Parts: sequence; C-alpha cells; structure tokens
Amino acid sequence: MIDAMNLLGYDAMAIGDLDLQLGLDVLRDRLADAKFPFLSANVMVTGENKLLAQPYVVLSQGDHKVGIIGLTWDQAVGMESQFTLLKASEVLPKYVAEVGQQADVIIVLSNMGLDEDLSLAKSVPGIDLFVGGRSRVPMPESQLAEGTGTLVVQAGSQGEWVGRRYLTLDGTGRITSRKDELLYLTEEYVDDQEMRAFLDNYQP
Repeated sequence: MIDAMNLLGYDAMAIGDLDLQLGLDVLRDRLADAKFPFLSANVMVTGENKLLAQPYVVLSQGDHKVGIIGLTWDQAVGMESQFTLLKASEVLPKYVAEVGQQADVIIVLSNMGLDEDLSLAKSVPGIDLFVGGRSRVPMPESQLAEGTGTLVVQAGSQGEWVGRRYLTLDGTGRITSRKDELLYLTEEYVDDQEMRAFLDNYQP
C-alpha cells in the first residue's frame, strides 16, 4: 500500500486508529518506507514521551504556504501498551497557533469522524479546512461548521470517490472562494497506465 501511495504522490497522510493495530515496529517500518510524511499530533509512543510521527507539515503551494496537521481518533482502545492517545481538543489549539505563524492556510487531516470534526471546528478557531475520514461520508459539498469560517469535508472510503476542493486565495492568503467536486470512480474512468502496471506486477 505504501508503494502505491508513493507512486500516487501523496503530500501527507494522517495516522488512523486502524494503522495503530499494526503495532509499533511494523508501523515504524511503514513510516520509513513512505516518501511522504505520516502525521499525528496526538499519538505518543508509550514510555518514550514523544510523538510517534511529526504533528504537521508546511508545504509551498504557488506563492502561499499550506500547513497540514494530522489528528488520530482519540477514542481508540486496545493499543495502550504501545501508544498513548492525547485528546485532540487539547493538542489542536497549540499546533494551530504554531502552524499559523508559518502558513497562510491551515488544513487538518482528521481521523476523528465527521461529528468530531464539526465540533473541533467550532471550538478551535483558525482552521480553514478539515479533510476527514473514519465516518466514510461521501460529501459532494464542504460543510461550513456552524458559527465559523471552517469548512469540513469527507470523500467516502475504499478509493471509490475522489474529492476535489479548490480554494482561491487573495494576496494576503485569505480564502475568497471555493469550489467542491466529488467524483465517483466508475469504469468510465480509464486506469492510469503506470498504476495499472504496478498492480499487475505486484507480488505480495
């Protein structure tokens, strides 16, 4: 899976609760295999007093800087011997403030679920967009969290959908408009030749 994601050219990935079930040693091996950053601001390695992965990354996008923060579902249970999960609501304000000093746009890659994303969007100001998972909801349009300027979106699961969210920025980095698109990947979409060859020749 990591080889395929490397080929796809991911910018970043948030660690999910199912990833933790691989165990610390295997997960660290997969982090090392990736040519993109795994992110989580709230997964600690038990007994090491440090995060499993980097909490965020700041990328250049044209003339702007985009900060991406990763969140792992903090209610996951069963892996406490290797991982300690910090409350997302407690760590997120710290990293939003830190990333806000470096980036024009702040995106949270979240494994928290849609309801939690909406709740966090209302309680933690300064975030432009939540790109979420775990609830696996295909959302044709971004949802504006009540009383905020924060957009929340998901794009289904299992690679059935591709979500595109276009944000237009002015010279100061302020979002002036957005466009949402959700594509259902039916057979009418032709396979990417390089990916098709990778899959055809894959040896598990």
